Amino acid sequence: MTTPLRVVLVLLGLSLLGLSMTNASVYLHLTYLWAFLLLSSWVWSRMALRGLTVQRRARVLRSQVGQIFEERFEIRNASRLPCPWIEVRDRSPLPSSRGSRVLTTLRGRSSHSYRARTRLTRRGIFPLGPTELVSGDPFGLFPVRRTFPPTSSLLVYPMTVPIRTFPSPPGLLPGGEALRRRTPQVTPNAAGVREYAPGDPLNRIHWPSTARRDRLIVKEFELDPLAEVWIVVDANRWVHVSREGTPMPGAMETLWTPWFRVTLPPSTE
Repeated sequence: MTTPLRVVLVLLGLSLLGLSMTNASVYLHLTYLWAFLLLSSWVWSRMALRGLTVQRRARVLRSQVGQIFEERFEIRNASRLPCPWIEVRDRSPLPSSRGSRVLTTLRGRSSHSYRARTRLTRRGIFPLGPTELVSGDPFGLFPVRRTFPPTSSLLVYPMTVPIRTFPSPPGLLPGGEALRRRTPQVTPNAAGVREYAPGDPLNRIHWPSTARRDRLIVKEFELDPLAEVWIVVDANRWVHVSREGTPMPGAMETLWTPWFRVTLPPSTE
């Protein structure tokens, strides 16, 4: 029970008490007034969210820690009745999500849209929702709410940083492949020719050599210069160390601006 509803009920009770004790017409009129206010507000609240829908759209559903995620909210009123106020509650588990708004006077058969920007500070998969719409009568006696489930999710990758001191090993040329060995690899480096073996593709046949030797001759290629770098990730939780982060300084209104320098927490787990 909301505070305005309690106030109206108390006034209705006092009006009934005064009417029973004095039988004055003013208390009768007040009783009718409070009763009519309760009935009309209840009917209005039952129809407040009828025809209201919310849609959340994002240009990208993949991003990285430290970037700004932009999302567009659109609230559409398909009913003919206007809605005096709407509260949009963003229940997404995305940290520091800023999709909640309070809208006023949404006319019938119209829509309203706005953009929400969030600085991504944690990696993971975050559903974009649920989204809750709260509305009611103009006096706030009977608030009603409707929840819309999430329809998409945001994938946030860990922050990538350049490793300037990582060694770049030179590529090695291992040479051609052994004769009469099947290989599907074709590189710009031709090493020589050999006799045709079953399974060799026809586009590797060297026709001038085939015409001279009177048998099928195919080209042999060398592998491109390459070097293999193996990166082994130790996923044991006991070898990882994380520190407690401190709250980000500065106003939350400037957090999403591109020029604002954000100090991310030591760990984005």
